[in-house]
Amino acid sequence: MKFSNTALALTALAADWAAAGSIKPSCQCCKALATAPSLVGKVWAPNDERYDARLAEYYSANAAQAPWCMVLPESTEDVSALMKVLTQYSCPFGMRSGAHTAFQGGNGIKDGVTVDFGHLNVTTYDESTQVASMNPGQTWGDAYKVLADYSVVAIGGRADVVGVGGFTTGGGYSFHTGVRGFACDNVVNFEVVLGDGSIVNANAEENHDLWVALKGGSGNFGFVTRIDQKVWPSSEIYANLNSYSIDKRPEVRQRYYDFVNKQDDEPESQIIGAMSYADGAWACAIIMSNINAEISDVFDPFFEVESTTSVPATGPAHEVVPIFTGPTPLGLYANWQTGMVDHNLEIMEAMDEIVMEYFNKAIGLVEDGENKIQLIWQWQPVTQGIVDVMQKQGGNVLGLDATVVDGPVIMYNIVFTADTEETQAATLPTIFALNQAILAKADELGHNKHWQFLNYAHGSQDPISHYGADNIALMKAVSAKYDQGQVFQNLRQTGFKLPA
Repeated sequence: MKFSNTALALTALAADWAAAGSIKPSCQCCKALATAPSLVGKVWAPNDERYDARLAEYYSANAAQAPWCMVLPESTEDVSALMKVLTQYSCPFGMRSGAHTAFQGGNGIKDGVTVDFGHLNVTTYDESTQVASMNPGQTWGDAYKVLADYSVVAIGGRADVVGVGGFTTGGGYSFHTGVRGFACDNVVNFEVVLGDGSIVNANAEENHDLWVALKGGSGNFGFVTRIDQKVWPSSEIYANLNSYSIDKRPEVRQRYYDFVNKQDDEPESQIIGAMSYADGAWACAIIMSNINAEISDVFDPFFEVESTTSVPATGPAHEVVPIFTGPTPLGLYANWQTGMVDHNLEIMEAMDEIVMEYFNKAIGLVEDGENKIQLIWQWQPVTQGIVDVMQKQGGNVLGLDATVVDGPVIMYNIVFTADTEETQAATLPTIFALNQAILAKADELGHNKHWQFLNYAHGSQDPISHYGADNIALMKAVSAKYDQGQVFQNLRQTGFKLPA
């Protein structure tokens, strides 16, 4: 029986701690959760097979922190009940949606309770309102499948395993961003369980300030239990992955630069630029996409460069997205870092050189390094047109309006993966130094935009502090108003918090 396994584990822990002469917080919190009437059978403790299996499903081994126990709510009422227990016993907690955040402490906790939304994972669609309702534990791949039956699409992730909750409240760059902004900009309502256990809705008419703050403010204000998002007609999208030998990088870089300068003229078409190292070789690539499933002639310059492979696909989102993300290997040590610079050829060339210099150093730090570490160096644009869409749809707290005043910008992502913890320990400091060298060069050349994308940030970064003074003040006011006990600043131990 599910409950008996968990109950036995918790009873054993309680007996051990009682014999030691005191009831420890870990036992007190988990026992209180496991015995709450609505949570019976929904709390998993160590030594439970389901607990171990769930830990093994984290995208990055760094993030797979083994908590005192996990609680997997199945309804908003369950979340309200567990919230009251957590506050009553002052239990430190973390929250997990799709578990795609890579850094330690991103979506799981060691000394505390992990609130895991994996069983709160349903997508429904109301044809009369054209609104999709998605729980935070739903993955974008599954959400797309549900909505495809209605020939509509949500504005979501470009990897099917990414969770709806963290992606959306962190911002959410999408294949549709050129026309429809970020995922958060398409949310018409958030259902939220606040720190006192109360359940509220936040939208343009009701709790408007909370609605705006949640569009980029991440997990700072409550547990988001349902995201209601406006969807768009879509039966198919087009995407194409063109890979090139590394010597073609200057030509591809120039074409990326030219494309972005004209992207707002055809916002349905987008590109992602990348340089990568895997299996002992460097390569570069461009992912081209069009949300109307059209092979636009704006992509012609990329086809003029000799490619090593070209992978075109046209179809509904749930079929196309997995082609370009591929399988997601589990158990590796992944680390992401981010930053933003001007859309400028001088800094673009300098960044490429820095990436290759520092990563080649990292390869030499471990035996057989060329087969033990991998890198993806990725660019994508933010333009004035994208920011205009955000503002037309009610605004958010990301502060991107200030970054595009002088023209398009590059939001970059450094994805570094090591095979073992030992390899990571030997090489990761050099990858941190890589990003610092990029930012220092950007400062030197006057191209650093001093902004960080929360969805791509490492735990050592502080993305919310870059949102601008007015947005930070709004979020702090919302936190004080809706979380008077400051539960999500004090007891919550995962993710990014509001600046002090």
